Amino acid sequence: MMRFKENNYNKIFVGISNFIRTICGGDRLKRIIEIIEKLLKETSKESNKKIRILDFGCGSMEISKKLQNKKYIKQIVGSDIFKHKFRTKKMVYLENDKLFKSKKKFDIIFVVDVLHHIGVEEAHKIIKKLYKHSNKIIVKDHFEHGLLSRSLLRFVDFYANYGYGVNVPDKYFDKKMWKKTILKSKSKELFRKENFQQHDGLFNIILNKKHHFVSIIKADE
Repeated sequence: MMRFKENNYNKIFVGISNFIRTICGGDRLKRIIEIIEKLLKETSKESNKKIRILDFGCGSMEISKKLQNKKYIKQIVGSDIFKHKFRTKKMVYLENDKLFKSKKKFDIIFVVDVLHHIGVEEAHKIIKKLYKHSNKIIVKDHFEHGLLSRSLLRFVDFYANYGYGVNVPDKYFDKKMWKKTILKSKSKELFRKENFQQHDGLFNIILNKKHHFVSIIKADE
């Protein structure tokens, strides 16, 4: 696993990266937000109430910022490994260590492009920990399809995360490993969308939709 300086934040690199993304169809959030919003709205409708959400591995909470003003959301808690003070009317930040020591409960959790950074062999352990806070999790992550595919994912991960100091994993989920993760975490998969198109333009050519999936898992009690 390639690691960078812990919690390093290179604003110049990130600024250049975001500019290139803008002109080359590399907006990674638009379609993710659309599908997460749809799934969150369904959860609110099923429970007939405003929902509390955990954004695990939230980074700078860009997804949550786009969702926070939706009428069906009561609160979003963002959680990650770094120290950060962030609070709005509907959003608050909490370090992972403090989260796992707490008894906080949520209606649903979303985990976007995070589990592969933890390690595909270790992902089931985090999922089990998260089930103490909610029995339903939305996962967005990657499928690799051989060595070339893995190399492309590592290249894009390096490009996307170098400025933030996030590690680049040695490998990613394939369908077999994801099924194994579901079994080891004692989960039941309620929904999966494969071939999820995340990018447009050049970025979709480099890393096309076969590399992305969205899943909803639930504690199999």
